Amino acid sequence: MNKKSVFKKMSLPLLGGLMLLAVPLLSVAALPMPADNSLIYRVHSLDAGNVLKMYKEPGKEVIVNLPHNATWIARRNAQMTIGDKVWEKVSWDDQTGWVLSDALEEDPKATEAANARRQCLVDPAIQDKDCCGYPESAKGGLFKSIPVYAVKDLSAGESLMMYVDHGDDAIAVEIPHNGTNIVKLGQRAEAGAFAMERVRWAGQNGWIDAAKMSFDEAKTQSGDAKRQKCGGVSGGVDFKESEVVCLPAPVIRRLQESGALDAETVKKLLEQADTK
Repeated sequence: MNKKSVFKKMSLPLLGGLMLLAVPLLSVAALPMPADNSLIYRVHSLDAGNVLKMYKEPGKEVIVNLPHNATWIARRNAQMTIGDKVWEKVSWDDQTGWVLSDALEEDPKATEAANARRQCLVDPAIQDKDCCGYPESAKGGLFKSIPVYAVKDLSAGESLMMYVDHGDDAIAVEIPHNGTNIVKLGQRAEAGAFAMERVRWAGQNGWIDAAKMSFDEAKTQSGDAKRQKCGGVSGGVDFKESEVVCLPAPVIRRLQESGALDAETVKKLLEQADTK
């Protein structure tokens, strides 16, 4: 079975020559050097299914693919101009590298949350700093363990495709090769040896190849400890096993169009959908 488009890869030798084609030419000028390090940034002007590549050096050696809607990006006060492109040194998640500067814009919501956490950390009236930044909406209720999963078997420059239901279509969102904090939502679609799991990642619900996810014990334990200490979870998720359901037709169509599945698997998925 060919699953070539359930995850995507661009070979490293082609990156230099295709860089201008792989990353859209954005109309916004490069950002000025950051005067305020409290600002948080996000990716902009990229469509679903596209990524902003972070490199070890400008245009050389991919570290990770940032999704089209990635946020919580911190600028590191370093820029480099090569040709007509301005590159920016940034940190995202636990990775630091170089991206095109004009692919970033400030994220006011994330900036507000980050500054609230900073204020909490320096407030002498707050003795326990561990819960600074913990969302108010998640406080209260009974604690419930939430198993967390991570992407497996992919390398830097590859992405795991997540198909987000969007009316009559399914939007493709790329999860980085080292992505984690994936939570199962308790639904699974199967066709022979192939299976898709419905999950939540980065605030979105969608379907991913079940064979490309593995249980992340460390993240699960740290997340559970944080939630237990900082107020529990209202309506938390704790799925050990998933109910088998039909894969939504828009997702099947996207998989079929991308060539991710063979004809027999597509046929089985469509037959399941037709019986409902």
